[in-house]
Amino acid sequence: MKENIRGILSFKLVRSWLAAVLAMTLVMTSLDGVAQAATTDTVTGIEWSYAESDYNPSTSSLEMYVEDGTVDLTVLASISGATSKKDVTTDVTWKSSNSSIVKVDKGVLSGIGKGTATITATYKGFSLSIKATSDYVYNQVTIMQNGQAAPAALTDVLLGQSLVFTLDGDGENVTDDATWTTSSSSVATVDDGRITLVGAGTVTITAKYKGKSDSIKLTVSSPYKSIAITPEAANDLLELEIGGDDYKLEADAVLKSGETSDVTTEAKWTSANTKILTVNKGVLTAVSAGKTTVTVSYLGVSDTLTVVVRTPYQSIKIAPEKEFHMQLQDAPLQIKAEVLSNSNVTSDITTVGTWTSSDITIATVDQGKVIPKAVGTTKITVAYRGVSRSIDVTVYPSITKLKAEKTSIDGYKGIEGELPKVTATTFDGSTVDVSKLVKWTVADDEIAELKDGVWTAKQLGETTFTGTVQDLKATVKLVVHLKPIKLLAEAKDMSIILGKETNLPNVKVVYEDGTEADISEAIEWNTTSDNIVLLEKTLKGLEASNVTLTGSYLSKSVSVRIKIEDEIVKMVVEPTKLELNPGRSKAIKVTGYYKDGKKVSIGTKMNWVTANENVATVNGSSSIKAIDVGTTKVTGKYQGKTVDVPVTVTPKLKSLQLSSKSAQMSAGDTLTISVQAIYYTGNPVNATSSATWTSSNTSIATVKDGKITAVRKGSATIKASFGGKTASIRVSVK
Repeated sequence: MKENIRGILSFKLVRSWLAAVLAMTLVMTSLDGVAQAATTDTVTGIEWSYAESDYNPSTSSLEMYVEDGTVDLTVLASISGATSKKDVTTDVTWKSSNSSIVKVDKGVLSGIGKGTATITATYKGFSLSIKATSDYVYNQVTIMQNGQAAPAALTDVLLGQSLVFTLDGDGENVTDDATWTTSSSSVATVDDGRITLVGAGTVTITAKYKGKSDSIKLTVSSPYKSIAITPEAANDLLELEIGGDDYKLEADAVLKSGETSDVTTEAKWTSANTKILTVNKGVLTAVSAGKTTVTVSYLGVSDTLTVVVRTPYQSIKIAPEKEFHMQLQDAPLQIKAEVLSNSNVTSDITTVGTWTSSDITIATVDQGKVIPKAVGTTKITVAYRGVSRSIDVTVYPSITKLKAEKTSIDGYKGIEGELPKVTATTFDGSTVDVSKLVKWTVADDEIAELKDGVWTAKQLGETTFTGTVQDLKATVKLVVHLKPIKLLAEAKDMSIILGKETNLPNVKVVYEDGTEADISEAIEWNTTSDNIVLLEKTLKGLEASNVTLTGSYLSKSVSVRIKIEDEIVKMVVEPTKLELNPGRSKAIKVTGYYKDGKKVSIGTKMNWVTANENVATVNGSSSIKAIDVGTTKVTGKYQGKTVDVPVTVTPKLKSLQLSSKSAQMSAGDTLTISVQAIYYTGNPVNATSSATWTSSNTSIATVKDGKITAVRKGSATIKASFGGKTASIRVSVK
């Protein structure tokens, strides 16, 4: 029967291939018709297409086998007006009446179990159905041991035992083709029926092939009841020293029968941390200080020992202690190394320590002697019995010129700072930072002192620092000032034109004695924004935004808000001039116009200043306050443009006083009167010509500049107005 099934399968494969070729020919000959079909095809019917070898006429069904290939089922649609049929297999709605027997996926049928299912295809209102039969290739598969069917369970399996199983399928050996699995890889693993026993416990081994499977349950135990590490350590703790001799352990295993055997070489030895301790067949080697455990295991039994590795030394000290900088042509550097033992005894280990260089292309080291080989930095390390110490050594090229980043620095008594960066020009014209290679001296140590590249100002005055490398020198002047109290920027707010360079803000410093000095050249500016570029003496806005500049000088800082914007082409000021009484204030409004016609109020951003603060002062951002009688001007700046507004402060008027209070006149007579302006300052001013004169009845009397002319009989009131005040005289004409 088995041979018949395989023969049928071979015959079906041949017929399947032939059917595939025919189907491909059919598809190729119909491509032209498909390409010409309208997008709105009208389907008149559908039909099956499959390999004849997959169909059994006697059972009227498609036949397949579980896990043994698939059957391709195609659906062809008849299209109105087309001479060829259209393959619609992937567009069909597929259904299996029992997917646990036969599964269908886009026309591909797979056998899942034994039985028959109906496969249905539906497409645009048309349906087709066909039977599909699935069967197993083998009736059963059986796990075999020594040519016989293996029992369902083995309960006396011992670690170390060899087990090999095979799988039989209806008399055929299918071991190598089957899938073997284990339920617990910590107990046993399996590879094509070969069992590897790993540990004690229960495990199930399963073999599966062509939908059929068989299993066997194994109960695994150890042939030993215990294992012990010898020699036994005191308090179960073994102590070793780094650099000491290797320590030898042995392992004795006791069989369940009571016999003892030495399994040192056969057992598995492990260290919980190989960075602290390694073990090989019971031989322990200390690596570094720490605590770990050593475990020995053999056929299901194990024993553990705790090991502490110590260093006999506390630490290493090297000289020089810190990073070292040298030139390529310098003589070798000799580093000295000493260790301090746990008993507080110092020993020189320069010649016995293990010296290494992290980059031997930069420098080599032998017994602490460092020989420069190339430009660069390397780490020199000395290690000795668990302790180590390192130092960075930087090698520089030969140089031809020396230059300090700054030629002058400022300070005040008690302040300290680092010396400026020093660069050198090499033989090929390139530059290199040699700041750490420079040896510094100070001309006057009463003004300032030097220590490890840091200067400290001691008293007022000037001195010079000199840096030397390879007989080349660079000098830096230190000026020690009074202690600064505050930095004052010329403007707290600035507007700069996008894309144009603008001078950096001017800054003054106020010293502790109250004196001021312009330190605009000495202040260091910085910003966190990338919308602005700070140049040596100017700044340039890159993108419209608001940024903040921070200026630093000695221990003080000052901030200036910068507005980066388009250029303002016109500024309109209101009022164009100011007239105020003492004590009165008035704000100046300024409107700025951009190129595109848009406008913005900038009066409060102009940083107004007054030419004479005795006459008027700036009160707030744009409000001008009158102080005393006089004239001055206030000036505002924005985007480098200047606006001037004249300011006149006049005394405050108290009242007006006429030279006469009443007058008797005849028609045709004239009378001249004067008016005095009485101010709060107490100084009267003749305001006759400046006043405004009016008559209540010009048909009775008229007036001009204080001259009254009687016209006819009657009464009139003559009024003088000036500075918001008025005064009247009653005139009677007879």
